[in-house]
Amino acid sequence: MTRPGGLFNKIIRSHSNDEDTARRERILNTLLLSCGGLFVASFLISFYQYFTLQQYRGLYPVFFLLIIFWLGFLYWLSRTGKLKIASYLFLGSFALLPTYAIYHWGADVVAGLLFYILVIVMSGILLGSRGGLISTGFAILFLNVVTYLQVSKIIDPISYWKTKPFNLSDTFAVSIIFSIIAVVSWLSSHEVEKSLARARKSEADLKDERDSLEVKVEQRTKELKEVQAEKMAQLYRFAEFGRISSGLFHDLINPLNAVSLNLGKTDGTPEETKQYVSNAVRAAKKLEDLVVAVRKQLAREETKALFLADEEIGHVIEVLSHKAQQANVELRFIPRSDIKMFGDAIKFNQVVLNLVANGIDACMPPTAELVPVSSGDRWVEVSIIEEPETIIMVVEDNGVGIPEQHIDKIFEPFFTTKIKGQGIGIGLSMAKRIVEKDFGGLLTAKSEAGRGASFKVSLPVRKQAIEYAA
Repeated sequence: MTRPGGLFNKIIRSHSNDEDTARRERILNTLLLSCGGLFVASFLISFYQYFTLQQYRGLYPVFFLLIIFWLGFLYWLSRTGKLKIASYLFLGSFALLPTYAIYHWGADVVAGLLFYILVIVMSGILLGSRGGLISTGFAILFLNVVTYLQVSKIIDPISYWKTKPFNLSDTFAVSIIFSIIAVVSWLSSHEVEKSLARARKSEADLKDERDSLEVKVEQRTKELKEVQAEKMAQLYRFAEFGRISSGLFHDLINPLNAVSLNLGKTDGTPEETKQYVSNAVRAAKKLEDLVVAVRKQLAREETKALFLADEEIGHVIEVLSHKAQQANVELRFIPRSDIKMFGDAIKFNQVVLNLVANGIDACMPPTAELVPVSSGDRWVEVSIIEEPETIIMVVEDNGVGIPEQHIDKIFEPFFTTKIKGQGIGIGLSMAKRIVEKDFGGLLTAKSEAGRGASFKVSLPVRKQAIEYAA
């Protein structure tokens, strides 16, 4: 069932997509229906008086009926998209009343002046500012013409009403005109307020859409950066091993030479032969450890399982040992065989490799902005401890350190303080992403220029690891 308010809104509703046109059409339809209701009531009253009380003689009921049909015709024009034509005809019809009143009763008749005010207000609303100006010009011109004709005695309007006192019927008529003006103004203000409310809502929706778009763009940019960083990280791993390949081949050749030399000796005591064989076995074991470490670093498979932290750190020490020897840097690490972690061992290996390799580079001259470390005791130390809910690994060095203005930028992709050709700024950003994304941890750094740097990796003890161990 349709509510009365809903039915009225449906009757006055505009089909135009233009907001101004729709607003004017709703106002015109409301005025037509309101005036139509007023004249229907007047028709019924006059009809009753004409046939019952016999007070009126003439065409009063027919006059009201014709006005009702005229308003219905204007409403039909408005609903069929002929808004301007309907508005001009409606305003013209309304303007006939004050025009006739002023011409018949004089330019100073109050009702005529008030009706002209009403016509000017409605013209401004229905036809825009230009329509209001045209109506005002017409009213001023007509008043001046009628006044001139009266003064010149060319026309003689009826003026007996001027000697009559202002009575209740006159007040009632003026009150009706004021009420119509108030209704027209309210309709206009109401429609303007609705338009402003829609504009504010559109502005708020646009702001929300803009904010949402900014978030989406930022998120998409972040995703693209992550994809780009991941691809660069893969290239970085190969580039890093290209840089330390000489050390790997050196450590590969030395054990093979040891095996060849030791097994090739046939003379000597049994004790010497036993020692040679023992040296060959140790060299072969070292070769095996190196191959395992390299294979882990180059692998791309993701496998989560329980692993020993010191074992992965040891593999990194093996891979970077020759690089450290060349730089005259001591790698320090005391294994803790009781610390177990749950996750991707290869990715943890990559984090340690990046941090330790950066520590070695920090002890090697030169960098882009810092002076080389003085010769002497150079070291990179890896330590790891386990707290009740956190595993903490610290990688420290006594290298050149990080300038204060760069400490907040070192984890950004492609940011580096190394000279061109020695780094592309991927290692630390990749390590931070692995720590946060894959292990749910935190990677922080502190440093003082010329006094080394310290990187702290805080990893939560995963519930899965406890369940796995149990």
